[in-house]
Amino acid sequence: MSLRELVSDGLHIKRVLESRRGYLRVLTDDNEEVERVGGTVAWRCNNPGNLKNGRFSKSYGAIGEDFIGHAVFPTLREGREAQYNLLFSPRSRYYDMTLIAAISRYAPYGDYDNNPDKYARYISRKANININDVLSSLSEDQKNDMIKHMSIYEGYKEGRDNYIGD
Repeated sequence: MSLRELVSDGLHIKRVLESRRGYLRVLTDDNEEVERVGGTVAWRCNNPGNLKNGRFSKSYGAIGEDFIGHAVFPTLREGREAQYNLLFSPRSRYYDMTLIAAISRYAPYGDYDNNPDKYARYISRKANININDVLSSLSEDQKNDMIKHMSIYEGYKEGRDNYIGD
């Protein structure tokens, strides 16, 4: 199964209008204002990997950021593709890392309440990947399972979209 088959596009965001804890107000491609309320940052920002906004995220289409610096992607698919390429592109610094080394860099101790050892063990167990497997050696199914379970571990949870003016 390909990455494109795993992810729907979801809400198409054109611009971030306002952001605060638990809330993101955006303008869609159809020029509608939408309040994204509740859920997690990963859902509100179309960013299932909770990637920070910066040069990499912008190169994969990020159109803004939330109040604490998470990238906002136009679609969930683009957010997922950015995460996939961050980890598995041959140009990525993660490409030749083991699972444990990659997770330790991706979600290091001291960044929020991250526990990279626990995180890597979870991914290893759920995606059936040895903790010492190198990311570049994974099959396409293993890569997609890894991304899926990273989103679960990161706490992806939908909230509700309120269309302003309806």
